[in-house]
Order: sequence, then C-alpha cells, then structure tokens
Amino acid sequence: MQEKIKAAPVQPSERISELDVLRGIALFGILMVNMSFFKYPIFFERYSYNFPDGMEQFWAYMIQFIFTGKFYAIFSFLFGLGFYIFMKRAISKGVNPVLLYKRRLTALLFFGLIHLVIFWSGDILFTYALGGFLLLRFYHLPLPILKKWIIGFFLIAVAINSLFTLFQGLGEMVGGIEYEAVTLRMIEEAMVFYTEGNFGELLLYRVINEVPYVFIGLVASIPAVFGYFLCGLYAGRVDLFSNLAKQGPLFKKILARVLPQGLLLMVLHGLIEREIVVVSTLWRSTWLWVLNYGASICLFSSYIALVLLVLRSVPGRKLLAPLAAAGRMALSNYLAQTLICIFLFNGYGIGLYGQISISRGILLTVSIYLLQVFWSNAWLKYFRYGPMEWLWRTITYGKRQPIRI
Repeated sequence: MQEKIKAAPVQPSERISELDVLRGIALFGILMVNMSFFKYPIFFERYSYNFPDGMEQFWAYMIQFIFTGKFYAIFSFLFGLGFYIFMKRAISKGVNPVLLYKRRLTALLFFGLIHLVIFWSGDILFTYALGGFLLLRFYHLPLPILKKWIIGFFLIAVAINSLFTLFQGLGEMVGGIEYEAVTLRMIEEAMVFYTEGNFGELLLYRVINEVPYVFIGLVASIPAVFGYFLCGLYAGRVDLFSNLAKQGPLFKKILARVLPQGLLLMVLHGLIEREIVVVSTLWRSTWLWVLNYGASICLFSSYIALVLLVLRSVPGRKLLAPLAAAGRMALSNYLAQTLICIFLFNGYGIGLYGQISISRGILLTVSIYLLQVFWSNAWLKYFRYGPMEWLWRTITYGKRQPIRI
C-alpha cells in the first residue's frame, strides 16, 4: 500500500525539455524512413524500374545518408537514458523500481505485439520491450565494464547481420534468375493484398508472410538496439544531461571531430555498397555493417549534439520548442503514424499503395509530422499526457492516472 502511495509518474514540470525535443525530432526521422515501407513492398526499391528518373534515386540516397539508422538510434538512445531516469527517480522516492519497470515493459510489450501483428510489421515497441527487460541487469554495472558491453553488443550485431547478408547474397548468386523471379512474385503478391485486400485478408497475409520473419529478425535487430540502449544508460550514469548548460564545449567537440568521421564512414559505405570500391565478396557484408553501425553511432551522437547546441540559443529554443510536445506524446504519435499511413496506403483505406514516389513520400512525411506537432501542442493545453502515455502510466502504476490539467 505504501508503494502505491509513493509511486507516481513524472509530472510535466519535472521533465527535461531537451529530451522531449530530441524525441520529437526522432519521430520525424523515423517516419521519413518508415514511409518507404508503408507505401510499397520491402523489396520494391531494389529494382531500378521503380525509379522513373535520377532525382528519385537522389532522394532515396539522401534518405539513406541522412536518416536511415540515425534517428532510430536516437530513439533507442533516449529509451536507455529514460530507463536510467525512471530507475533513479523511483529509487529516490523509496519505491521498488524493478517491479514498476517490469510492469511498464509488460505494457509496452503488449502494445508492441498488437501493433506488430494487427497493424504493421515495422513495429519497434516489441523489440524495445524485450531489450528493456535485459537492461535491468546492466543498471549497476561499473562504467568501464558497461563500455565493454556496448562495444560487445555492436560487435555481435555486426557478426549476426553480416552472416544474414552473406547468406542472402549467396542465395541470390546460387538462385540467379529464379531467385529474382521469386522476389518479384513476392512483390506482386504483396501488391495485390495491400491494394485489394480487406482488413481481414491483409491481416491473414501479414500473419503468414511477414510476422514470422519479424520474429526471426529479432535475432539480428536486438543486439544493435541494445547497444544504443546501453549508450543512453551510460550517458545517464555519467550525468551528461543533468547539467546541459555546462556541456557546450563537449557538444562542439563532437561536431568538430565525430561528425566528419560519421560522414566519411557513410561515404565509404555508399562506395562499397554500389561497388565503386570493390572488396572481397566474403568480407563485403562485414565491412558494410561495420561502416553502417560506425556511421550511425557517429551521426546520431552528432545530431544530438547539434540539437542541444541549437537549444542553447534563444532563437533556437523558440524554433524547436514546439517539437517538445510531439516528444512528450512520442508513443501516441508513433502509433498514430501507423494508423494514418495504413489508412492512406492500404486497400481498405484510400488505397495509395505503390503509387507514391519517393519525393512525394517526403512531402507527405513532412505534412504528417507538422500535423502531429500541431495536434500535440493543442492536446497538451488541456491534458497532462497523450492518450497512450496516459494508458501506459495507468497500467504501470496500477491505478487510474489523472489526465486533465
């Protein structure tokens, strides 16, 4: 009974506004990348006939260069940092943080499973919840050991993904024309179900043809996600965000040293991926994944440093302040992105699946995001939390939370 009285969610006045801005920006980057997977089959972009002109290829490369892997990393980093903040605040209030956090993760696991199975195969919530349970074992680790685990998980991610990519490449080489024909048939089948199927037909198709591969893919995705989690935990442990006013020199150093390294790694990745620079076939996938994760780590940390530096100025804070509301409602907005996009693209909605170019997809992403920023600010004028955030907190603390201001 005592725990129920003491345990309470973070109030709006206790939040770190800079982290909410970062969450809001990460939401935009995630939608920019996910848009491709909402609007046509996963293999669609691999075939040149789907790019009617060079500008479409240019926009595809820009999305990969600037967005892919970087904002997902920011979101994961913030999840790990949020874990640390949650645990620290619960302990300071004399509450058992492990019990609360497990309840919180169980709710997230449930949300993610529904999202993954019923609505969209690109869900990240289920993966985050699974990784979150493992985070509990790393909270008290000494910092030097924690750093070694961060490196270790990224090495595991490189090894697993390299093997996956290598086997896929071997399958293409051995299968040849037949392998490509199978892939094209998969695209055609997906196009039929996504453009013509009703909700039940598409759900059955996804459960049979997509969801199993998502669960198999967890083996490859969780190590890197967890590596980013640990980066966030490490940042919390060293109090990186406890006194941001004094961190200006550090953020400038990151932009001066780390950002150029990240850009160089991305260029090298692109050169090898497009076979402008040729490496051994056996080690090609390993090089690509090393460069991919190396670039993502450098660039996501540079993006964070850049945003935090911008927020130090009055004009910058005024410019980015509205994004904090979107970040405070990150869970609601993330799920809303799915609902909006499946309504726009799937056959039981407007039915734009396979009809939107990359450039128009970018414009659509910007439009949806601006709408979310507007509605988040409007919502939070009257309510403490977003609708899903309220439900999540209610489940976590075992009692109905007040929502109106």
